Amino acid sequence: MKSWLAKFRISAAMDAGKPLPESLRQKIAADPELERFARRTEALGRGLRSVPPAEPGLHDCIMRSVRDAARREQPRRAPAPSWLAASAAVAALTIACFWATFHRPTPPGRESLDGAVLVLEISEQMPNTMPKMVMAPLSDEWARVDHDVQDTTQVLLASFP
Repeated sequence: MKSWLAKFRISAAMDAGKPLPESLRQKIAADPELERFARRTEALGRGLRSVPPAEPGLHDCIMRSVRDAARREQPRRAPAPSWLAASAAVAALTIACFWATFHRPTPPGRESLDGAVLVLEISEQMPNTMPKMVMAPLSDEWARVDHDVQDTTQVLLASFP
């Protein structure tokens, strides 16, 4: 842990362009790992300062690609209407089931099992239809998230030289 703290202090001092404190120089002289780290960090800093800036044409090419990708992107729908539509469909189906069950006319003087039969028939179909209706908005949203991740990856990869 002390080594990591010393490495952080070395890196921070070199980033700031300040000379290393005496106590840190003593730690570097006593520890070969810190000495190697200090030498490598200093060499890396010199190397990065001597790298010429990227040519303007490369920057323009990357930015043109990013702008073209942004233009090709399709306008996105708000996720709320799809959730509202799915919720409304589930509510309507539930209300229809209850209405069909409890408001079925029965002949006078006879009890009928038509309501129970209808509920059983509908309940047999529910496992097949409900998952699609409930999961469709979530699947749609997940596809949009995946599309956003792909776009972000492309932009990040385009920003590296």
